[in-house]
Amino acid sequence: MVGDEDELTPLVIPLPANAISDIDEVIEDQYEGVPKWRQPSIYWLIVPFCIYTAAFGAVVVPRLNVILSLICRDFFAGHPSGLSGGITSIIIGGDNNSNEICQDPRVHSLVSKFTMYMSLITGVCSAITAPKLGILSDQYGRKPLIALSSLGLLTSEVFTILAGKYPDTISVYTLLIGSFIDGICGSFLVAQAVSGSYAADCTPPDKRAVAFGYFQGCLFLGIAFGPALGGFLIKVTGNVLSIFYIALVAHVLFIAFILFVVPESLSRRRMRKARNKAKLAALAKEQDSEKQKFSFWAHFKGVFVPLKILYPTGPGSSPALRRNILLLSVIDTVIFGVGMGAMTVLLLYAEKTFSWGNLESSLYYSIVNSTRVSVLFAVVPALSWIMRKKLSNEDKVGGKHLKGADKLDIFIIRFAVFIESIGYVAYALATTGSQFTVAGVMTAFGGAGSPTIQSALTKHVAPTQTGQLLGAMALLHSIARVVSPLTFNLIYAYTVQTVPQTVFYCLASTFVFAAVACWGLRPHREFSFVYCSNGRL
Repeated sequence: MVGDEDELTPLVIPLPANAISDIDEVIEDQYEGVPKWRQPSIYWLIVPFCIYTAAFGAVVVPRLNVILSLICRDFFAGHPSGLSGGITSIIIGGDNNSNEICQDPRVHSLVSKFTMYMSLITGVCSAITAPKLGILSDQYGRKPLIALSSLGLLTSEVFTILAGKYPDTISVYTLLIGSFIDGICGSFLVAQAVSGSYAADCTPPDKRAVAFGYFQGCLFLGIAFGPALGGFLIKVTGNVLSIFYIALVAHVLFIAFILFVVPESLSRRRMRKARNKAKLAALAKEQDSEKQKFSFWAHFKGVFVPLKILYPTGPGSSPALRRNILLLSVIDTVIFGVGMGAMTVLLLYAEKTFSWGNLESSLYYSIVNSTRVSVLFAVVPALSWIMRKKLSNEDKVGGKHLKGADKLDIFIIRFAVFIESIGYVAYALATTGSQFTVAGVMTAFGGAGSPTIQSALTKHVAPTQTGQLLGAMALLHSIARVVSPLTFNLIYAYTVQTVPQTVFYCLASTFVFAAVACWGLRPHREFSFVYCSNGRL
């Protein structure tokens, strides 16, 4: 528990005059003379981001079924006695109706482990590159980094097509190469983080929760309609790979639109200042390294240096500020990790327990993510508009809005953690496909938590450090992307033949950490900016 004295500690502390003037340069209008329609805005990204996420969502179920059928072929090639008609009778990407033999628990265990390897490779690679890419977005702009991350996904789809089209000559393990390239490019995490930085660049702090909610809404809108569209196209064409070709075209169009149409949110002046600061920091680091011998441990610790921004210790920081930033980052990482850990096992469990195929799994995704979209596009903005009007007088000092997480942010975060934990327990208790879908809808209401947390985090740092902050969060997400699927896929793999519901109880219990962290959050106390320099606040 935190003492009363700490409760009254300001989350942000007044700054020296030179710090204030430096920040004033950042928030001034840097696009004077540029036509309003060509100025950066979140609305430039919303439509293409929906297309991008629709392509991402459309291949989620088909990719899993492609992997399932490929591994099933390999398994029964070594166990021919269990298969009539030979391995050629297994249809690549087919569902339960065509590949019922592939619902063997032994095959499911192998698929769970293989998807764990994919997540492990992508997660480790993105953990190394994501923070650096986040910092580079501060120095060279948001657009190139968003395009780069999409290029990684595009490459991953190419390997899936090759493995699915030529199963007799190209091994399923070539998909791991696609996972490696996807991770090196930062994967979807960097696209989401840098898009969040773009939104923060052109959105006032008190409106960022809604802006981030729109991006999260685009994500789930794409994942809602993408699977339904994918299932329909597969049914019409009779070829599971057709949706992957369409996804390739969507990724190419998205990259082209980002690079050649969307205006950059950072001015050249701001990027130049970020590069100059980076050069000075690199020079200082080089001078320090000359005095010290190379150490593997020091090199290993260097991977986690970007996380320093989550524990500010310089001028302008305070215990209350550090507490809020750390707790928010912990909660966000838990929410993301549970989502990543559940992604594959949800589908595998439903297909095995309720005999779902491509269509049923796609409909499930559409229903659940449509609910998330409704929450993010309607409920959160309406709640923000109504409640922040009532809280506006409390959240002002001297006519200025306070910084840091406000009371509404904290309420939404606590509610999201509670409802998601209940939803995962409901997954375990579900005995029919309908009950399973209702449990998914419950977890969907927790979708308001992540954008609210990201918005609250950006309120605790200066505008010049938004990319660095979200890059640090991308590092935590990358670590969660490794640890969470590794843990929960193994749990499912070893319990699928006995008590397959075990994994959902484990997922729900993980939220205990987030629930405890939620009650340590405190609203802001004083208006000020936090000034960051050389990675220190």
